[in-house]
Amino acid sequence: MIDISWIDVLTVSGILLIPIFILAYYKTGQLKTMGWSFLRMTLQLSLVGFYLEYIFEIDSVAINLAWVFLMIIAAGFTITKRSDISLSRYYLPVTAGIIVNVLINGLVFAFFIFEDNTFFSARYIIPVMGMVIGNTLNTAIVAIRAYFSSLKKERQKYRYYLMLGASENEALYKFSSEAMKIAFSPMLASVATMGLIWLPGMMTGQILGGSNPLTAIKYQFLIMIAIFTGSVITVAVTLNIAQTMQNKL
Repeated sequence: MIDISWIDVLTVSGILLIPIFILAYYKTGQLKTMGWSFLRMTLQLSLVGFYLEYIFEIDSVAINLAWVFLMIIAAGFTITKRSDISLSRYYLPVTAGIIVNVLINGLVFAFFIFEDNTFFSARYIIPVMGMVIGNTLNTAIVAIRAYFSSLKKERQKYRYYLMLGASENEALYKFSSEAMKIAFSPMLASVATMGLIWLPGMMTGQILGGSNPLTAIKYQFLIMIAIFTGSVITVAVTLNIAQTMQNKL
């Protein structure tokens, strides 16, 4: 793959002036958030890039698993915070959902796709688990936020279900169902247009790196299955644990 100089990176970054102008013109109040977000992204990617060089060189299974665990902790914090729910009460349910997601997908990749424990190499486990966990964030946030928002706004409907004789889980089922529908509809639409309207990042990166397009397609196909399955698992586990906690309150 052709390397890109830092000067070229800085030059191309100038295109951000376009969204800056547009956001300022429409007075969205997001310029500060935008600046902080891209600054944070730059610092994080730079630090991770330098750090991963050492991780790839050492390639210790223990260190690799510790890095994945760190991603889980960070993802749990991000989802809980961005979902506008209590961090102290719901951080563990959210993190539990991510852990189940990682365990199931990790076992599938380790035993059915990669051989001789090569999956636990830093070059494979960190990027793959990063994609699986990272692509779960938005969907989980949308689902959890929709669930609690709907439950708060339609509290009377929830009580009405209970008055009709429904159990706590039965009364909450409708809210979970609607939350999942809201969260996964955009994702399914995106999957349906993949290859026709857009080429996903992993596939594009492999092709740019010189991989055979058909090989890149197979990897992308498996990753998308893992991402969608993991997203559904994360949301389902989180909502079920959250409902159990609500029942005990």
